[in-house]
Amino acid sequence: MDDRRAAARRLRAALPRLLDRLPAALFALAAVLTAFAAGMAVERTEVWPYRVVADALKTARTLGESSRSEAPVLRFATLVDTPPERAAAERVRFHGAGELADPVLFQGERGQFAELCPVHEGCLAVEYAGAGEAVRAWPYRLDEDALSRALVAERPYEHSPGFAFGEHAYLSGMARYPNGDLLVTLTFEHSHPTWGGVARVGGDGRPIWYRRDYSHHWPAVTADGRALVPGARVGDGPLALPWDGGEFRLECDTGRPLLDSVLVLDDGGRVLEEIPLVDALLDSPFASVLSEAAWAPCDPLHLNFVHEVGEDAAGVPGLAPGDLVISLRHLSAFGVLDRDTRALKRLVRGTFHRQHAVQHLDGSRFLMFDNGNELRRASRLLTVDLATGEETTVFPNDATPERLRNLFSLIRGHVSVSPDRTRAIATFYGPRVAVEVRLADGALLTEFTSVHDVSRFPQFPDERATRAASYKMFGVYYAGGGG
Repeated sequence: MDDRRAAARRLRAALPRLLDRLPAALFALAAVLTAFAAGMAVERTEVWPYRVVADALKTARTLGESSRSEAPVLRFATLVDTPPERAAAERVRFHGAGELADPVLFQGERGQFAELCPVHEGCLAVEYAGAGEAVRAWPYRLDEDALSRALVAERPYEHSPGFAFGEHAYLSGMARYPNGDLLVTLTFEHSHPTWGGVARVGGDGRPIWYRRDYSHHWPAVTADGRALVPGARVGDGPLALPWDGGEFRLECDTGRPLLDSVLVLDDGGRVLEEIPLVDALLDSPFASVLSEAAWAPCDPLHLNFVHEVGEDAAGVPGLAPGDLVISLRHLSAFGVLDRDTRALKRLVRGTFHRQHAVQHLDGSRFLMFDNGNELRRASRLLTVDLATGEETTVFPNDATPERLRNLFSLIRGHVSVSPDRTRAIATFYGPRVAVEVRLADGALLTEFTSVHDVSRFPQFPDERATRAASYKMFGVYYAGGGG
């Protein structure tokens, strides 16, 4: 009883103080409820400052995710048991005639081919010929200052605080001009977008011009010196697609999807044409296929290569010389843009999955790097005939050595076709190998691996003195080809 009386006395004593504080507490509660209601209204109506706050949060999330990745020089390389002094001899292995019928261009990077470019960070590219001799090297000189001096176009990027060009910019793809200059694309880590632009590089490795413009993946060079480059713009909201009498929306969680385009550039890096591909799809009979990109709403097409249809397509229904072939990875499809109107006149799908580097081979036939999927864990070199619908797996086949039959590269991968179109080099990014095969029967002719002495580069652990590094591979190309 005494305890209850004491508690009652304390309550009566505290009651005036509680009543004095009640207006402030009610005001604070009202402020919280008002802010909550205002936030709900702003989010529902998307009035100011919804977009400012949403973009800031999405940018922070995007850059935060990218900042967790490793520097490419480490992420793309693994130390192997090959002694450093044996690295150069491991790069080219012959399975056929014992020599290269055509010179090849081996894509490099910082830390690669250091024995050929000793006063630089490595080689941008190296040309091999004959019995596998290195006959020409382009030193790696793509530092930020050099590219800034060669800048002809620039768009805004959002780099995280951890972004450093020397560590987080790396080569994506490469093609060669008829005069020996190189056309290269870059990718940025710790950045939004990650697509780092396209540059022309001279024989001394110095950039001649640079477009910091979201260009990406693998470029190509036409016979008359024009550049065909996957480009992109950043969207500012969901994509609204026609669907079942209504609308289907692709909602990118960052609010800024990457919308691919084809860039056609002159030899000075100026835009001759820009072809927005989402618009081309929406204006075509194939618009509904965009709904199948719902799994990748921030990058619905993922264009990875553009190629010009050759003269021998004349007379093939639905094709014409000068048409452009576009490889759309996220739709597992490739399309054909009309040479005159740039309308999408064909969209081709088949058993291939998330393919790369679709290109016109001859007549009605097209060649691609079919990445495959995790159910069929083997990538392949595939031809598709538009006239008959027939698909043919060129590589691998029954004659392929057992250790190369199940090469699987879920991402990346590229194909280069020889000048006489009888052979092709397929580069398997993940397995770190490229193979040259005869297209008639898939016979293995040459094998390439990217093995390098990295003992002079402190980014690697101490074992670099006794072990070489094997790099993931972005491309081995015919030096006389355009991509």
